[in-house]
Amino acid sequence: MPYKIRPVFIAGLMFLAAAVLGTWQEMQMKSQVVRVAQVKTLMAEAPVPMPEKIEFPEAWEYRRVTLAGQFLHDREFFVRQRVFDGMNGSHMLVPFYRASGGIVLVNRGWISDVEIQRAERPEGIIKIEGIVQQPRAVSSMPPNNPRKNIWHWTDINAMAAVGKLKALSPVIVVISGRTPGIYPMGGRIEVNIRSDYGPRAIFWYVLTLILLIGFFVYHLENLYQKK
Repeated sequence: MPYKIRPVFIAGLMFLAAAVLGTWQEMQMKSQVVRVAQVKTLMAEAPVPMPEKIEFPEAWEYRRVTLAGQFLHDREFFVRQRVFDGMNGSHMLVPFYRASGGIVLVNRGWISDVEIQRAERPEGIIKIEGIVQQPRAVSSMPPNNPRKNIWHWTDINAMAAVGKLKALSPVIVVISGRTPGIYPMGGRIEVNIRSDYGPRAIFWYVLTLILLIGFFVYHLENLYQKK
């Protein structure tokens, strides 16, 4: 390959790669918008009874469900640090023994560190309503320490082992309602959908533009030098 052609060829490849990556990120962003709309629709639908067994957790994520049973308050988990209105606190996760059998971890909501001992803990068989979610590890969070019962994200399998919970559901249910003045405070739904495709698309498109401008400037300089 001649020496003068090589920079043009390399620049062309870089331009093509940046354009393709920008287009791909834009497509992902559009898919993300559609997914967010679908999630909002699911969460707004009327609740349905949660099945006893969920074989495909992803098909139930963000669906509104109801279930009956009783809380196992002696095996509570607290996922820290969750800040709300400038106060440190945790999400209270409590095993819920279903009347129909099986156990589901229920995220009862946020509670401040000073309110934990005064939290409302209903007894007996009750009916609850919430949103199904699949817990995911968060790279920015510190690792859990199951031996010390310290949790920074919800790890269903590890919590099942620590709490000696058999037949634990592969999903959790997040309480969707909120009663003012009552703790833990429900209604803290976290939608775990990536939201960085837009800035990435802009980055690659800007880089594409810079490469294109650089290409024309390079050729204009060569043209003037020849004259």
